[in-house]
Amino acid sequence: MAGTRRLAPCTPHRRDFMLKNVFLAAAASVILAGGMTAAAPVPADAKPRCDARADAMYPHNKNARKAYKKGCKSDHRAWKKRNDKGIWIVL
Repeated sequence: MAGTRRLAPCTPHRRDFMLKNVFLAAAASVILAGGMTAAAPVPADAKPRCDARADAMYPHNKNARKAYKKGCKSDHRAWKKRNDKGIWIVL
């Protein structure tokens, strides 16, 4: 046992700190980019309800809003009649 060498304790190198900084900067940029895309304005077609879409598309024309809502609701009823088959529970 007298002939074995003891290794010095491992000390971190400068390149390890640099690599850590690069990864932290990349993670921060991903988080900031995600927040910026979530805060982007949505187009009128992405609104959930017919009246919200009508307000976004025709903000200053009451007659056009009313006509759009009427058409949108009738389209939704027709779609629901074709596609709504009840509740499906998939386990």
